[in-house]
Amino acid sequence: MRNTPFFPAWRVRFANLGRHAHQLQQHSLLQLDLLLAPLLPAGLLSQADEGPNSRERIYTVRRTFFGFLYQVLKPDCACREIVRQILALRALDSAADTSSPGTSAYCQARQRLPEDILARLRCALATRAARGAELWKGFCVKVIDGTGVSTPDTEENQRAYPQPGGQKPGCGFPFLKLVGVFSLATGALLDYAKGNKRQHELGLLQRLLANFQPGDLVLADRGFSTYALMALLCQRLVHSLFRLHHARPGDFRKGKRLGQDDRLLVWPKPDNWQKPRFIPKRLWQRLP
Repeated sequence: MRNTPFFPAWRVRFANLGRHAHQLQQHSLLQLDLLLAPLLPAGLLSQADEGPNSRERIYTVRRTFFGFLYQVLKPDCACREIVRQILALRALDSAADTSSPGTSAYCQARQRLPEDILARLRCALATRAARGAELWKGFCVKVIDGTGVSTPDTEENQRAYPQPGGQKPGCGFPFLKLVGVFSLATGALLDYAKGNKRQHELGLLQRLLANFQPGDLVLADRGFSTYALMALLCQRLVHSLFRLHHARPGDFRKGKRLGQDDRLLVWPKPDNWQKPRFIPKRLWQRLP
């Protein structure tokens, strides 16, 4: 993407994202907290009123979150370093601190981090970053992409996310599919859907269509270049920009010529027997 001739202005933007990430990596745990705290919704990292994470411990939800974020920014950072920094900050408030320097308590606190809080933080930060974000040609550009990851080899994961068929039983890892929607202007992850190997990426994307608003421009690779998706986006008054799918012929002798390398073509709706399996029949019948 940095070398694309179509979007030269984005090269500088991508370079800036890398520079800002490098600057964050140089901060201490306290500096990271002071820098990012104003960007987070007030009270979201507070202790719960009751139940898990309700007691005021050394590793509060806030301290644990920023410790975890510190490790994400520095993947080679050991838990022992986080514990050292947290205990050093605690010592500023209590001169007679006898807390254990072990990592067990921090690791347990990290496992207790509520997933719903992390999701709400992501949504809040993405929304805040989008305010005043630069548009491209008047469009808010949103990028779709899919990937797959291996998960820990547990019985629960094997049932939910079976391993690829080419792997022998007992020798592979569960396989998780992910489809995400990103803001091109900010790089923020707006939303995502997960599934297993039996679920098509376009089927997962159906769960994310609410993220696209009139005036948006959707950018994705040729794997998403289908009639069904483009029609669904058009119904939402959303524009799309995809490379032509390899299975669809690109004959520039057809259609109306609008300019160099620019033609207006008509793409008729495929026959009913060509309906994608991931599109419900009722939804397919509503497509123009």
